[in-house]
This record gives sequence, structure tokens and C-alpha cells, in this order.
Amino acid sequence: MPRSSTERWLRTLALLVLVLLPGTALGQQMRASAPARLVDVIDVNERDDQIDLTMIFNCAMRYVTSLPAGEGPEVHIQLVPLGDCGVNPLAQVPPENPPISGGGDILAAARMESLSFGHITLTLTFRKSERFVLAQGSDLRGLRVRLAHPERGRSKVIVSGAAEVETVSHYAVNLDSRPKPFTPADVQLAHQRLHAPAFVSEARIDGETWYRLRVGPIERRAEAERLLNLALAEYPRAWVAIGDDAVTSDLNAATVEVALPPVEPIGIDPLLPQGALKSMLADARTAVAARDFTTAIALLTKLQRQPEFPERAPAQELLGLARERAGQFAQAKAEYQEYLRRYPDREAAARVAFRLRILRAAEARARGGVAADPLARGWQLSGGAAQMGRYDGTRLSNGAPPPNTGVTAPPAPTNENALFTDVDLFARRRGDTHDWVARLSAGYDKVFGASATTGAATRVSLASVEMLDRPHGLLTRLGRQAQNQDGILGTFDGLFMAWQFKPAWAVNVAAGYPVQLLSVATRTAQRFETLALAYTPPGRHWDGSVFVAQQVFDGLRDRQAVGADARYLAATASVVALVDYDLFHRSLNTASLLATWQLPDRWSLSFDAERRDSPVLTTGNALIGQPYTSLSAMEQLYTEAQIHQLARDRTPVTSNYSVTASRPLGQRFQVSAIVAATSTGATVASGGVEAQPASGTLLSYQAQLYGSDLWRNGDFNTLAVTVGNTEIGRIDSLSATSRFPIGGAWRLGPRFTMNRLDVSTDGSRETTYIPSVLIDYQRNNKLFQFEAGGQLGSREAFLQLPTGAFVQTQNTTRYYLSVSYRISFQP
Repeated sequence: MPRSSTERWLRTLALLVLVLLPGTALGQQMRASAPARLVDVIDVNERDDQIDLTMIFNCAMRYVTSLPAGEGPEVHIQLVPLGDCGVNPLAQVPPENPPISGGGDILAAARMESLSFGHITLTLTFRKSERFVLAQGSDLRGLRVRLAHPERGRSKVIVSGAAEVETVSHYAVNLDSRPKPFTPADVQLAHQRLHAPAFVSEARIDGETWYRLRVGPIERRAEAERLLNLALAEYPRAWVAIGDDAVTSDLNAATVEVALPPVEPIGIDPLLPQGALKSMLADARTAVAARDFTTAIALLTKLQRQPEFPERAPAQELLGLARERAGQFAQAKAEYQEYLRRYPDREAAARVAFRLRILRAAEARARGGVAADPLARGWQLSGGAAQMGRYDGTRLSNGAPPPNTGVTAPPAPTNENALFTDVDLFARRRGDTHDWVARLSAGYDKVFGASATTGAATRVSLASVEMLDRPHGLLTRLGRQAQNQDGILGTFDGLFMAWQFKPAWAVNVAAGYPVQLLSVATRTAQRFETLALAYTPPGRHWDGSVFVAQQVFDGLRDRQAVGADARYLAATASVVALVDYDLFHRSLNTASLLATWQLPDRWSLSFDAERRDSPVLTTGNALIGQPYTSLSAMEQLYTEAQIHQLARDRTPVTSNYSVTASRPLGQRFQVSAIVAATSTGATVASGGVEAQPASGTLLSYQAQLYGSDLWRNGDFNTLAVTVGNTEIGRIDSLSATSRFPIGGAWRLGPRFTMNRLDVSTDGSRETTYIPSVLIDYQRNNKLFQFEAGGQLGSREAFLQLPTGAFVQTQNTTRYYLSVSYRISFQP
């Protein structure tokens, strides 16, 4: 089969990536055992108007729910590990601190652990309270979290015929006012009650300083009035404020002015005819809309040198907007100041003043209020290093056997010991027109004991370089990267490009080689290409995209899919929908809908419905259960049509539905209830692989009670009860978790879980008790965690008396230790 030009180009690209990515020889067999860690990496990508967190797992993980549903300083994401994770639902999964790439000022920490039966909880701790929406892509090995940051989008210029600017948030709800300061506890309580950012402002009234407790800023009047209605129950004197504090209106709030470049003086050129002036202004608007800021700035500068004419004020504003979008922030501020000096009474003056405030605040303070200059030129380096060591030992023993039967020997004790080392580096260089970003997330895993098949592995999760050309709206990224959208299935080696050719439209292109094993250099036997068209209307609460994707494996068509996804995010609701259909295999790979509503009386309701092929249907699924490691080897025995059919035979269909309802109870408690139904279809016997029966519909019910500040300020407590059916049998589970400060930056976290499982296959019953304790220290950029725990279990064995009663039991004794630390640095 002749190679296409695309394939030759991709192979050349792979050779370049190979130089950067250490690993073992090509062709290393795919991993057959369970992964040593469940989370590969959390990749934080910051853009002008959004922040995306992409979590890449080392096995398939099904999203269940998240608490809280859409806003908070921390989010607990519940996941169910599927079969390829090799996780025993009755066992306590060793904790993990996943590596984080980028976003050190956004994401403070991440932790994966078992908090309830059959579920894995991924906890993300933000630097401040965030609004977010979650979505799972076509592949169950990834999860996306998008943070809502409208303030990032407010600095965008949007031109359609005339200069238009997004409305700047300037509403707030004044909860209470008094002549003495509010405490941090008062601010935190307001945030917990209203689920909105809280702050304190000051005002001088009759020579006396008054302090105002507020929530905001708020983008729309309707949202401010909704929060006011909620606040009146707890704050009867609450009212809506409009632009009367430093957060919502003070143009000079938290600013440090520096000398600005001079602007072109007015009237130094001869006056042009009125028609020529209008034509130049129209051409400038067209150039801005096309992101040709160089042309726009040249035209508007000529207009600025003209004597006064009727359209000179709009031209002055547009010049500031064009310089801002071109990354010329100092010049943009100078043009805005010139507008306010010359036209302080014009209708657009307030709009220009708000833009000027945003630029000043951005230079004065970074996110979270830390003094910094995020627009600083030159390279900025951040990152960190982490290590986690764990010891895990399990011993099984049998009780007395029935009379006249032999003693069944217990399995030998097992020890699962490992040391994980992670390093991540993130470098950024901002320029007037171009930004550069380089990132590396890598590690070294040393596994000891019987499960150590390879002994050690060098792991490269991310290794990429990207360039953003702001004037042309072009983003290019090369190397090992992770994505789980637009038809891309997780980590790959290759090229990604995004071109924003209109303010609301962008084209995304990706090509490369999927990565199955992070400890292996680029594998060129499998390659893919995707093309996506994204629509993000400015100033709206929704966006969407459509995509096409194709993939080839050993010369055979592996995947040929089309799909679309859409997101809606507002103050009271969020919806994420995804459809992925494979044209070649004629199969609906994924159809999912995740929605969250904020209901009256402080209720929150989430609904998740999905139907998907599990795993994603590709021709490579034909290798499941086979002794072969490549499709070319299977072609020696099977025809191409037979291989495609084997892939379909190995791919069951799963359906999942869940409803989560939560509500605060007073000031310290929150209750949530989850009802979930899941089913997995049957697979047929073929190619020497046995059939798998369908699971039927499995229902589970879970209730959780959260409490904070119960024993002392800053504590967090969870009580969870689970009842339901699994593929193993019926489960009843009770778990209690607490975490509270014990002095300074130290926290203590005891936890206890009790499970009872009635096994459906043999009628036995297993009871398990799992106690553990976590001690952690977190201050500034340092994190230390120590955890110790155990597991005591008892299960009736398979030996029976003639009456059918079980006599022999099997006892499980397990104990584990985990020690980890992370040291990070920021510019």
C-alpha cells in the first residue's frame, strides 16, 4: 500500500518528536495488567476567555457526578473505574496526587482516593472559588472541566459594522453595612450561603468609615435580582448596588500607573474629504473584524492625525480596541486615556473607562489578588517536583474446612510497593503579537514486588511547544499533548492548530499518533487526523463545534467518525451535549447529555444520560483477548472484513443514567442524593474469545451529608450511604470521612468505611472494614501528605456441607502506607 503524502509528513514529524521523548524501543507490547496509577496528568490550558482542565486517565473511568454541581473552591468528582483499571470495588484504592501541568495560579492541588464503595473521588482544589462545567468526551480515558471566567472575555474587541463592546459586570448585592470591619468568617459565610464571590468594600459617610459586605461582581441585572431574593432570607437589609465600589466601578482601583507611550497629536495632517474619512473608518472596522490589526492600526492612526471630524471619537475608541487585541496594552491604555480626556461626555465614555480599568487591574494584580504583572515580557518559568511512595501488603487466610475435606491452601501474601517521581515545567513568553508556551510533564515509576513486570518506566505525559499569533488568531502546538474533544481520543504525538478567522468562528486541525503507553516513544503504526469547526458567539453563554475524525491502524481503517458537541453555561443552568458517530462501523460511539439546574429554595439538580460503545469502537478492538499485538499479524489468519467484525464483537454498548439532587441545610450542612442506573450489553463469542453476558439494569442509590465547621473552623466532614446492585452482587456501604486543621497548615483526616457484599454467583457474603488516617501539610507552594490504613475482610469460601451451609471462611488482612510531597514554584 503506497504511503500518502500525509503519512510521510507525519512520519517525519514523529522522528522529531522521538528526539524529545525518551522511551523504550518502538513496538513494545501494550500493557496487559492494571495501570500502576489511575490518573496520568491534569493539563491546564488558559486562553483569553476560558480555562480548560483536561484530565487523562490510564484506564477507562465513567463519570458519575460532581459535588458541588457548578461552583465552589473545591469540586469532588465521582468516577467509576471500569474493567481495564483492575480495581477491586471492595478494596481501598491507594491514594494518588496526580501531576498538574500549568495553571499553578488556578489549581492548588489534586487528589484521587476511595471515599465510597465502587467509586473513585477526584478532588480538585482551586486557588479561589470557581464556576465550572464538566464533560466526558468520546473516550472514557479523559474528562474535561471548563472554568467560567467572563472577566477574561471582557477585554476582547468585537466589531460588527460599528465598534461594540461586551458589557462589563458592575452589579453587586450589598448584604449588610456597619461601622466595624467584617471578619473573614463573615465573608466565607456569605459565599457559602449565596454560592457567589463575596468581598468587603468601604465607604465614607459623614466622615465615618462604613464597611459593606457584598457578593459580586455580577454580569446581569437579572442575576443580581435573583441573588437579592435569595439573600433577603438571611440578610433582610440587602439591596442591589450598581458600580459604587472598587470591584465594580473604581477606575483606579489597585493600580500602579507607569509612563505611557505618546499618542499621535490631532490635526497635524491636512483634512481629507468627508467621503475619504468615512471610507478609511469603514476599512479599519473591516480589518479589525478580520483580525488584521496591523492594517487597522495604520488606518486609524492616519485618522487620528486628522483635524476634528464627526467620526473621530469612534475612530479613537476603535484604535484603542485594535491595539488591545494586538497585544499592545500600553498603547491601548494611552489611546483610552486620550479618548476620556477629549470626549468625557460622549456615550461611549463609560464603556472606554471600564476597558481602561480592566487593563489597569490586570497589570496591577494577577488572579487571586497577588501582586504581579501577568503581561510581563520575557520568559516566565513555573513548575514543580513531586514524589509518592507507597507500601501495600495483603494476606489471606482460611478458616476451618468442613469435616472430611482437605484444607484449601490460601493464596500467598502479596506486596504492591512503588515509588513515583514527577516533574513538570511550564514556560511562557508573552510578546506584543506572539506568545510562546513550552510544557513538560514527565516521571519515573519504580514498582517493586511480584507485580513489577518491567521494574521501572520513564513516563512522558506532555512534551510540547506552542505559539499563539494573536493578530492572525492562529495557535500552533507541536509534540506530545492531551485532548479529549473534537474527536481526539486522549494523548497523542503530533500537531494541533487552531485558527480563529472570525470573532465567533474557529477551525481546529489535529494530526498525529495516538499514545497508548506513556513509557514508549512514538508508535507510528496508528495515526489519525481530525478537523473541527467551532462557534463561540461573543457575549453569549453557549458555544459548540462539529468535527470529523479518521484513524488508520496497520493500514486498515480504524475509525471514521463525525460528531458535534455543545455547551451552555449560565448562572442558573449548564448543559453539555456530545454525539460521536462512526460512519465506517455504522455505530453510535457516544451520545451523552449532562445538565445542571439551580432550582428555587437553594436546590441543585444534575442529570446525566449517556449511551456509548465501551471502549470506543475502533478496528484495534479486534486485538482484545487475542495473542496478537498488531492487526498486521491478525491479517495472516483473518480477512479484513473478519477483523472488522471481530472489533464489533469485542465492543459492548453501555448505558448510564444518573440524577443528583443537593441542597444546603442551614449554614453548615449540605445533603445530596444520587440515583444511578447502568447496563452493559452482551458480546458474542468469536475469534477464540468467549462471549460476555449482558449485565442487565443495575440500580444504585447513594445519600451524602456534608458538614463544615462542625468541630472547629475549617473542618470538612462527609457521611455517605450506598445501596445497590453491581455485576458482582448487592452492596451495602457506609463511609465517614473528616478533615480538620490541627495547627498551622497541618490537617488530620480520619476515615472509616464498612462494606457488605452479597455475591450473586455463589451466594456468599463478604464483609469489609477499612479504617485509614491522612495527615497533610499545605502552605504556599509546598504539600506533604502521609496516609496509613488497613482492611479487614471476611468472606465465606466455596466449601459447603451437605446442607448447603458454608463453613470455611476466607479472611483478608491488608495494610498500606503512603507518603508524598510536592514542591512547586511560580514566577
